[in-house]
Amino acid sequence: MKYSVILFVDSSLIGGIESHLIAMSKLLERYNIMSSVLFYQDHNNREFYHRLEKANITYGFAGGNLKSLNEILKMFPRSALLHTHGYKASIMGKLVCRWQNRPCISTYHAGEAGVGKVYFYNKLDKLLSYFSLNFAVSNSLTKELYNAELLENFIAVKKPIKPRTLRSKQEINIGFVGRLSHEKGPDIFIEAAKHFASTNLNFHMFGDGPMVNELDLSAVNYHGQCEQQQIWQQLDVLVICSRAEGLPMVALEAMSHGVLVIAAAVGQLPHIINHLSNGLMMGESSAQALQKQLKNVEMLSTEQKQYMLSNAQKLIQQRFSGEQQFKQLDRVYNTSLLASLPNF
Repeated sequence: MKYSVILFVDSSLIGGIESHLIAMSKLLERYNIMSSVLFYQDHNNREFYHRLEKANITYGFAGGNLKSLNEILKMFPRSALLHTHGYKASIMGKLVCRWQNRPCISTYHAGEAGVGKVYFYNKLDKLLSYFSLNFAVSNSLTKELYNAELLENFIAVKKPIKPRTLRSKQEINIGFVGRLSHEKGPDIFIEAAKHFASTNLNFHMFGDGPMVNELDLSAVNYHGQCEQQQIWQQLDVLVICSRAEGLPMVALEAMSHGVLVIAAAVGQLPHIINHLSNGLMMGESSAQALQKQLKNVEMLSTEQKQYMLSNAQKLIQQRFSGEQQFKQLDRVYNTSLLASLPNF
């Protein structure tokens, strides 16, 4: 059955969900499926809008309330499927789809429970998973939802991936890439960076977020928001020191680009990173655990690093290029058009 997809989100910054939406749009385009991004409201997220335009992805805005979303969806045929991303869009999308008796598909990304209003909305969103067909980006998330299946994140992969040639050099560039918020652990990264001051390790931080003004950014080279292609050219090692995660897109991007990954054992990361085979795993999300793995990096030979990078790139090609993910999406999209949703 022919369908189109509306990717519905409430977005004010650039993070994992935003990167996922671009990857989703390009994947659907690859298989000749029409899609567009619909924002619950305009948060003036100019950098993300620019990236959508650069990728030739159509986008539009609802008015920030249920009535406007309801009116917009009425203009689309039933074969236009609403696929929500993020707790707020997920809640609003489910409610409007129930009113219109149309199917709703939701992807759950957040590994953290959140605090305050975010905790409440996350809890409500998971309770409402009964009224949608659901994907989750980690095994742990699927257990918290009704009728959910694992959909691992994916990236656009050039075939074949070009192996990265390591240069023999004294300095090693270590990077943090992501939202500067508590759950991502930028403070852990900075604390570890201070321990290696006056060594051959250079620490770089890319991203923005609520913690930007409380972090001691003098301990790192802070670059703010940057295009991903610019980032990978500057780094030898990516650190993911999150306190909670789903499946971070940056891990896949780094592995694809020949950047060694050091990751905390959170979310889906332990199912991807095999210690000393295709990356390095920290025992916990702490500065001490990160320092230990950074010392390991210093001791690795060029041959050992090349072995891990080669394994990482092979994994990305085989498992995270989008081919198997599209088969899942296509099956659920077609099922959603045929299945009748449960009544209240």
